[in-house]
Amino acid sequence: MAEPIKISTLDELNQLITSTKYVIIDFWAEWCGPCKAIAPLFAKLSKSHSVPGQLAFAKIDVDASADIAKEYGITAMPSFVFVVDGQVDKGVDVQGRKLGVSVKLGEGENADRVVQIRGADPRNLTLLANELGELAKKGAEGSAEETPKEEEKEEEAAATA
Repeated sequence: MAEPIKISTLDELNQLITSTKYVIIDFWAEWCGPCKAIAPLFAKLSKSHSVPGQLAFAKIDVDASADIAKEYGITAMPSFVFVVDGQVDKGVDVQGRKLGVSVKLGEGENADRVVQIRGADPRNLTLLANELGELAKKGAEGSAEETPKEEEKEEEAAATA
């Protein structure tokens, strides 16, 4: 499907998260060994799960885009942030699964949802990317099913007019 999208400005990121239901952001640094180690997995997940308008994978170099890293409260590399419906604190429902200590959960009503993974954690990253990949496919199928219905309504309206 698609390679991860390289983001360098806050405007680019905002455009992506407002036009895509789910976004997984990889905050990384060139000098970071664990970042380099997990990069091939992130690229593989992006290629297998990206769905236009539904799920996108983005990469942000924290040194080149320190303002974005600061805005998102990134203090460790790599960090993976999960944006759902344009919201960072909404998170991904973990459905009672056991996750490693690298995950940061939401607060309040979102306390059972993962909002971030800190560190190169291939197990949890794969688990959450797979979860969002399934949701993205269902969302794409749902929107594809709605389109013909709308066209049928328009055709019916035109025929009765």
